Amino acid sequence: MMPTMFLATSDAVLIAAISFFAALAQGATGFGFAIIALPMLLGVMGSLDAVGLTIVLNLLVSLVLVPGLWPQAPRGPLTRLSVGSLAGFPIGLVIFLHASLEWVRLAVGLIILLFAGWLALSHRRASAAGLEARGVEAQGAEIRPDRTWTEVAVGLVSGAMSTALAMPGPSVMLYLAASGMAKAQLRATTLCLFTLSYGAALILQAAVGALGSGIWLAVAVGAVPTIIGAVAGSRLSRIINEGHFRAIVLAILLATGAYTTFNAATVWI
Repeated sequence: MMPTMFLATSDAVLIAAISFFAALAQGATGFGFAIIALPMLLGVMGSLDAVGLTIVLNLLVSLVLVPGLWPQAPRGPLTRLSVGSLAGFPIGLVIFLHASLEWVRLAVGLIILLFAGWLALSHRRASAAGLEARGVEAQGAEIRPDRTWTEVAVGLVSGAMSTALAMPGPSVMLYLAASGMAKAQLRATTLCLFTLSYGAALILQAAVGALGSGIWLAVAVGAVPTIIGAVAGSRLSRIINEGHFRAIVLAILLATGAYTTFNAATVWI
């Protein structure tokens, strides 16, 4: 386990590298920081402080990127997802306060793998649904009530996962990808929502004393690599087409999900 007030050189290098590559993925695709960083940071830090570190650094990514993306985010879905998230935040906090490191690792791995499997199965249907959704939107059709409540429910799950596991992305990405939302809008929506999610998660965890003192030393190590990775990823996003974008999302999920689940399972065997 990483000492509270000291970072070994090897740990500092690992935290900096993890922060950079996770931010690069987040900047390019609109999500991925927590899915890449949290499993690895849990291994480096050996405590649930990794959740707090992920929250702080992911909030930093969102604050860097959101000013340029805010105009691209569809206001309707973003508002409904945000309302649902507000209801989910306290639920996730209660779960976090009663969780163990082993269960968090296992939950993270299984959630990522389930998300990856669903995304792979729904890939073709998502493309067809996207064409239909954009056609309806172009005709000025109103949002259906069932879609409204679905987005609120998705937001609730996202909010709970943000405070419990620092992972608001999977449920939102699953819903938006399945609806066929275009890459630019999807990326803008998720990053804008993450600003709310991680800001609220940081405030709630700080309020209940869940942020250990060791987190801030790790934040100092990871902050600059995170900012550099976020800016580089944002520029990279301009040359990634829709097909490559979805393939990158799926590859990230499968790789990190398999890694995390395997490591967590070895504890229980």
